[in-house]
Amino acid sequence: MGFEFDFRLHDDPSVLVGTQYFELVPGPYDGKHWGREARFIHEYTFAVIEGVFEKHAPNYDHFAIVEITRAQWALILGGLVKLRSDLTQAAESYRVTLPCGRTLNVQSSFELNWRANQHSLTTLLSDLELWLHQTLMKCEMVSVLGL
Repeated sequence: MGFEFDFRLHDDPSVLVGTQYFELVPGPYDGKHWGREARFIHEYTFAVIEGVFEKHAPNYDHFAIVEITRAQWALILGGLVKLRSDLTQAAESYRVTLPCGRTLNVQSSFELNWRANQHSLTTLLSDLELWLHQTLMKCEMVSVLGL
């Protein structure tokens, strides 16, 4: 049995099931969770891309609240755009090594339904990129609220 992925970038906290979501908050963390401007990614899905955060945000921690600057986001976005490109170009016989984080090993679960997960992750990465570009035009940072 593998992890169940939810590849949506949620913008409405009232539809979330449970609390296992990473919250992306425009600006510095203000002490409040589940804000209207935030975006939410399920923990298992976030684990698929978490290695990019570990690489480019030295203070990143799966279980912490981390304020990530615009400059750090530029590096993170570069990694996510490359992943999206790799996924888009991947043939059926070619598997992309995911930048999974150190906390959860989700690579094998992702591969159980490779083609559908490949497409869904590509869509999520596009949605996330668009939201981050729009948000970082207005804010100096976006905070990641881990578990």
